[in-house]
Amino acid sequence: MRKLSIVASCFILALTVWAQQAQAPVEITSESSHHLVLDNPFVRVFAVSVDPGKSTLMHRHAHDYISIAIGDSQITNTKEGAQPVPVSFKDGDVRFSAAPLVHAVGDSGSTPFHNRTIELMKPTTNEKACTESCEVPIPCDAADKVACPSAVKLFGSDEWTALMVTLPPGAKIPEHTHKGNVLSIPLSESDLTMKVKGKPESTAHTKIGAVRWNDPETHAVSNTGTTTAKIFLLEFVGQP
Repeated sequence: MRKLSIVASCFILALTVWAQQAQAPVEITSESSHHLVLDNPFVRVFAVSVDPGKSTLMHRHAHDYISIAIGDSQITNTKEGAQPVPVSFKDGDVRFSAAPLVHAVGDSGSTPFHNRTIELMKPTTNEKACTESCEVPIPCDAADKVACPSAVKLFGSDEWTALMVTLPPGAKIPEHTHKGNVLSIPLSESDLTMKVKGKPESTAHTKIGAVRWNDPETHAVSNTGTTTAKIFLLEFVGQP
């Protein structure tokens, strides 16, 4: 019975995508599965949600964008004029897509498809995925190195760097300086303590998928909770 249900769901999804191939593409801001959560001169960030068996409208990306998967999912990606292509995401997968792109996304799995889509409002030049020397060194004096924080460079360009930062419980990233603006999106719930230079210490409970825009600053970060903190960072190039 469950197998029949999955087949029926895929058939309905295929019919939906076929119908949308004949539909004129809409702007991303008019696509109902894309919810705008941040808009500034650097980025537009959308919270995307598609239920199983459903699909977005055929929509247009006029800007390069980075997508971050929130949870595991199975989708079909249908580019304008092309056949649907199955795609699998693992929680925390980060991918870069170049503009222009017109496509529809259908949820072919049994769980909702969630992501954060970060449109880059300024041109991207020399973008490439990091393939070597991707670990970003972070000082750590913990006896057990498993307790040390880590940062991995995922993508880079002339204008920005995308990283994944992990802080085990008790881990601390010493004071450091972000010369440019930073977009942060937690991929886990955790309790962090922040010490911005020249300001009082503050604490925050991160929510999965929450979007935060940060100005250039010098700060230190500690995980004062009992769960590992995993955070996506998009850091823009600032003044030297």
